[in-house]
Amino acid sequence: MNILRLLQTVDRRFLYALLLLAVTVPFFLDIRLPVPISPQTQALYNAIENLPPNSFVLLGSDWSAGTRGENRPQTEAVMRHLMKRKLRFAILAFEAQSATLAQDIATRLQSEYGVKEGVNWVNWGYKVDVVNFLKALVQNVPQTASADVHGTPTAQLPVMQGIHTAKDIALLIDITPSSTYQAYIQFVQGPYQIPMGLAPTAVMAPEAFNYLDSRQLIGMIAGLQGAIEYEQLLGVVGKATRASVSSSFAHLLIIFFILLGNAAMILERRQRARLARLEGQP
Repeated sequence: MNILRLLQTVDRRFLYALLLLAVTVPFFLDIRLPVPISPQTQALYNAIENLPPNSFVLLGSDWSAGTRGENRPQTEAVMRHLMKRKLRFAILAFEAQSATLAQDIATRLQSEYGVKEGVNWVNWGYKVDVVNFLKALVQNVPQTASADVHGTPTAQLPVMQGIHTAKDIALLIDITPSSTYQAYIQFVQGPYQIPMGLAPTAVMAPEAFNYLDSRQLIGMIAGLQGAIEYEQLLGVVGKATRASVSSSFAHLLIIFFILLGNAAMILERRQRARLARLEGQP
């Protein structure tokens, strides 16, 4: 069997093994593929970067395990930036699972950036009634968010010092696969003119561009691609970047074998045609 025939009949188990390597290896290596930064991602990054030191950010975390493929890298990227800049932030969840998921991310990252729960960040936990909670929160933050997820009164926490009403919030960001950000716009951003960013899933992003155009949103991290862009701005290789590199390597490998197989087939046909012509000569 010649090499051209061999290239067309490679054992599929060999191909699967190579594909497995292409998918898994990037998760263990710090590989970066340059990506263009979208204007909305750059705008949100700039908004956080330009906040005065010790500013207070309200971080809405309204996602569950079902959308962690996109929302988790977004949450991690935003938290990295907030912790890197030593900005104070509070996690607020209107999704039952999200308070725990966000808590796990913040707890894992805090030692990397030298910040501490209760001093630099706090988790207000899961709240049920979005509208009524936000209406009360903007009037009296420590009374409405009276305790953190551990039951500690927020008034005793250093991170909450000087935070009384919505006017003390420098930036609002909602990470969500749903329409919770519209409640934030209606009851927090709009009435108090607080700069607001959004991190939706990719399928939710198109409808959010209307709010970007109206300046109700100052920036947006759109889906996993937005998280990849944000990690590139931060100069880190996080979950989004690793997933992107893994997917890119897998696609490149598949394309390579498609091209290789077709090239081998074309060359083999030409070889057969040439042999047939030679055999037909007297």
